[in-house]
Amino acid sequence: RRMQTSLARRQRHRRNGNGRRRDGSGAASKLAIALPLFLFATFVVLGLVGAVTAVGAYGYYSQGLEDPKKLLEDLEFAEETVIYDRSRTVVLARFGEFKRDVVAYDQIPGWLVDATTAIEDKTFWENAGFDPVGIISAAIATAGGNERGASTITQQLVRNALLPPSAFAGGPYERKIKEIIQSIRLTQALPPGVEGKKRIIEAYLNQNFYGNRSYGVKAAAKSYFGIDDLAQLSLAQAAILAAIPQSPTTFDLIKNAEEVCSVAVAEDADCPAGKSRLVIPADAPIVERRNKVLDLMKTRSIVSAGQFSDAQLE
Repeated sequence: RRMQTSLARRQRHRRNGNGRRRDGSGAASKLAIALPLFLFATFVVLGLVGAVTAVGAYGYYSQGLEDPKKLLEDLEFAEETVIYDRSRTVVLARFGEFKRDVVAYDQIPGWLVDATTAIEDKTFWENAGFDPVGIISAAIATAGGNERGASTITQQLVRNALLPPSAFAGGPYERKIKEIIQSIRLTQALPPGVEGKKRIIEAYLNQNFYGNRSYGVKAAAKSYFGIDDLAQLSLAQAAILAAIPQSPTTFDLIKNAEEVCSVAVAEDADCPAGKSRLVIPADAPIVERRNKVLDLMKTRSIVSAGQFSDAQLE
């Protein structure tokens, strides 16, 4: 009887132990299922709150912003009044505050477009009007003491030509939000893909200030290089023009140049008329930036891809 009692006690103990192990295993299994569900639900809730907040902010900050497509279509570029002789080949006079000759996209060489997007907006052809990765990267760089901008070409065009004066009345962050919203709206309103982007880059290149009273890329080519047909621009000249808009005053070619006489003259003598030329030193900031543009074109050329080798860019 004692043996039977002891055996029964061991069996009960084994059953109780097994039950406890089964209970612990069940609790762990439940936790393994519940924790991911909890985290997923948390992320969903946060996502919904973020989405509602974003929609509300979009609705609030887009108030007072006109249709960007219509603004672009109605955009007028102030140009000089040019008076020719009866043959229309000799310029008799020019009147107006600005030097500007408006050009269509088809008149702009691909390497000038690529030079511009390479330095100003590497994701231009595929972004939605703004570059969220670029904004985050710029914010991190700025926090580290290396301040830099993150505006896309579309944002720059919007800021310079497609925002109402009221957008600049608030703080810089409010203006930036409105700038991004209007850039998104413009991109969505234009034809999708390449055709819509062509209209943006065309307006951008005609709008830009390039220093030396030159507005628009064609006026800059004429002013600095004496070139009327943009297709005649060399790679280096295209890269220079792409480099200037970041700071037209700093990179103005005339201000960066030194006058050099092409003939030998006495130390105290003046250079004979017509024998001097403007030369930009190799270590000038505009030259360094031009070289950066050419380097970026090796991997960021889209329109002129395959036309130039890395050696030619070098």
